[in-house]
Amino acid sequence: MSASLRHIPAALLFLVFAAAARAADPLAELASFSAFKEVNLDKLAGGAVMAARGATMSFPRGLAVETAYVIRKPLARAAEFHLQWNPGRHPELKVYLHQDIPAHPTAADFQRISAAPSNSAVKSLAAATQRLSSGPSDLQMSAAEAKTFAGGGGGGGALPPPVASFWSKLLLQRAQAFLTGGVTRLPPYESGRESVRPGDEISRLLKDAVKLRGQFSALLEATPLTGAKGSLPPSPYWELFDVEGRATFSLGALYYKPRGDAWQAVDTQYYSSGGFYVLVTLYQMWPVKVGGLDCTLVWRGDLISSPSLAALHGVERMGSSSAMMRETQKVIEAFLKDAGK
Repeated sequence: MSASLRHIPAALLFLVFAAAARAADPLAELASFSAFKEVNLDKLAGGAVMAARGATMSFPRGLAVETAYVIRKPLARAAEFHLQWNPGRHPELKVYLHQDIPAHPTAADFQRISAAPSNSAVKSLAAATQRLSSGPSDLQMSAAEAKTFAGGGGGGGALPPPVASFWSKLLLQRAQAFLTGGVTRLPPYESGRESVRPGDEISRLLKDAVKLRGQFSALLEATPLTGAKGSLPPSPYWELFDVEGRATFSLGALYYKPRGDAWQAVDTQYYSSGGFYVLVTLYQMWPVKVGGLDCTLVWRGDLISSPSLAALHGVERMGSSSAMMRETQKVIEAFLKDAGK
């Protein structure tokens, strides 16, 4: 999954934060919308990462987790570091490729797909793609997209040329659809019995996360994630990463907006070739003082829609929440390790 915010010019960040006053009471605001009612800033500044289950959802495929941590940097520098951090430097996170793309992408922006590493996860993706030519597959795409795979698998590389070409075209077309028309233009997932539309998944997740929807309403309404055209410029990207032993492609876009004396962002992966349907990650950052130092308090909320969650109840669903919290904490701990260097 996407592990960080995307690149935004540092100069613009400093202009935003230079105009912002210090937050009157970040902890009170955090408690008003999040699962964290009591926060020990000294403990977080020492490297601890708080994690909790998020909103209880009536949406069977939905799950929410929240995290909070402190970066020992002023707000502008902390946000800049989030934007520039590359999770690919940490092999344990299994992010194989990441590529920022422009708001008007072309085929050239997906050429790096052929450079996927030769490992078992990537080979598993290649094999699943090749099966498209002979029948149904568990890869997530529309029926029309699946029919465009011409078959074949000769050539070098972990992803043979026909496979790399297929994914380059699919990702390009979906990215162009989203960036020109928002979530309503995205093709559905039709690999199973049910037709699933990414825009509906995002809507259901946000509907059940009532407090988060209220806290981030101004930001969300300025994006195309809620069905509107959106006024904020996107920072789009694609990634290749591991999901339970298979390499998975995703498409995402970041949007950000100052909120009073704080800063908010939403990073949404609106397409995934497997593992989950959509992932919405919300961030809010506040300037705080810890031990006399200018630091930054960060809250992060992850809302995921996954087909595997639909049949889980009780202890099994709690187990999925715990697993997601551990994975998110692992990403944040790697980030904080780099931030402390």
